[in-house]
Amino acid sequence: MTGRRRSRMLLGRLLDAAAARFRRRDRRAVLAAVAAADWTAVRDLAALARGGDAEAQYRLGLLHACGQGVVQDMADAAHWLRRAAEQGLPEAQLELGLLHLTGGGAARDDRTLVRWHAAAAARHPAAAAANLALLHPNGLDVPRNVAEGLAWLRRAADGGLAAARVQLGLLHAAGREVERDPEAARGWFLAAAEAGDADAQYLLGGLLAGGQGVEPDAAAAARWYLAAAEQGHAAAQSCLGALYAKGEGVARDYAEARRWYLEAAAQGEASAQFNLALLHAGGHGVPQDYGEALRWFTAAAERGDPTAQFNLGLMHATGMAGRQDPAGALIWYRKAAAGGSVAAQINLGLMYLNSQGVMKDSGEAAQWFLAAARAGSPVAQLNLALLYLRGEGVRQSDAEAARWFRLAAEQGSEQAQLHLGQLHAEGRGVPQDLAQAHAWFSRALATLAPGVLRDQVAAQLERIAARLSGTQAGAMTEAADGR
Repeated sequence: MTGRRRSRMLLGRLLDAAAARFRRRDRRAVLAAVAAADWTAVRDLAALARGGDAEAQYRLGLLHACGQGVVQDMADAAHWLRRAAEQGLPEAQLELGLLHLTGGGAARDDRTLVRWHAAAAARHPAAAAANLALLHPNGLDVPRNVAEGLAWLRRAADGGLAAARVQLGLLHAAGREVERDPEAARGWFLAAAEAGDADAQYLLGGLLAGGQGVEPDAAAAARWYLAAAEQGHAAAQSCLGALYAKGEGVARDYAEARRWYLEAAAQGEASAQFNLALLHAGGHGVPQDYGEALRWFTAAAERGDPTAQFNLGLMHATGMAGRQDPAGALIWYRKAAAGGSVAAQINLGLMYLNSQGVMKDSGEAAQWFLAAARAGSPVAQLNLALLYLRGEGVRQSDAEAARWFRLAAEQGSEQAQLHLGQLHAEGRGVPQDLAQAHAWFSRALATLAPGVLRDQVAAQLERIAARLSGTQAGAMTEAADGR
């Protein structure tokens, strides 16, 4: 081999190496640009994906799923995620699994495309199908396929991806798409938790603390919460604080509880803010300070916590942190009630019924009582029944009154039991039935405290018993005459 030829070969190898280094730099630049939301790099990303780059395929699949930089198309997302997943990329296997578990269709932000395609298909089906195949060769939809979704999740989990193990744990814990199996959930959470995943550590702590289908172990729950809390997991910090406040799994220590609550509250964790408010309101480990309680209830309430909103409304209504503020109470009760707080719904009903800071509006009161009554509150059921009995805010109906009295009575409401007994005694809204009347008065009497009311109920029971005896004696006489 001549020296000139050797020089050419060496130069070629140097040029090839330089080109490879350029391609590597180019690849890194493209991935970085896409990560920075520079959508001008999507064309280059697609070229990398077509060339078999698994990371590029994964990123392109995510872009199609979210409609970022490209037209949102779940079928294209599945196509590119599958190509990356088949190369063994665990993150792509996880996303592909989730996509098949939920399915994905064309009812997305770009509704215009769907409408135009439907209109075109009605006129020229063949042309519309050809155009759709040209623009979207992978289709628009991903059919829901639970078996395939679970298979991809397991491949990702077996590949060591903590997020996939967490997802499988959640599915088994909730019994979604698989049979509910808390032990299997614990196994998946544990595998991810031992690898240091903070979400898994938090979820495992919750599973053990609540004993949700597994043997409760508060001490182990505290250890896993601590592991996640030390990584900055706000929900775990709040839960760890709660264990210290209650002395479960750890020695009760309000100072430690407050420390972890503060860590979580600083990250905006509403449960921690709420619990800090309770510490200050109750003077647990800190001087009792309703002003501080108000501040933390407000922080949690502004993040949408319905229980905090209710407590904030209560503080405004009672003036616990200063002067009474019915208008402020009304605002926060309304927010809490809209979030499903039954206690707030009841208090709103009482405010409108009793003109507390608002104009009396029995109809509005009835609506709030109805919402809480449907949620199963015996207090609301009793109040709603009384409105029906009086015809206040609703059309008068003894039958509706009896229905709601019965629901409250069956939950132990003494007043409802007495009213229902009286309705049965009089035959109002229900057939007259002295035996039923006696039974409901007896149930109420068993729990009534000594006093005037108890004496009145006892006397009423004696009168009903006498009427029952007379009725039974009359029935026996009629039977004898019939013979």
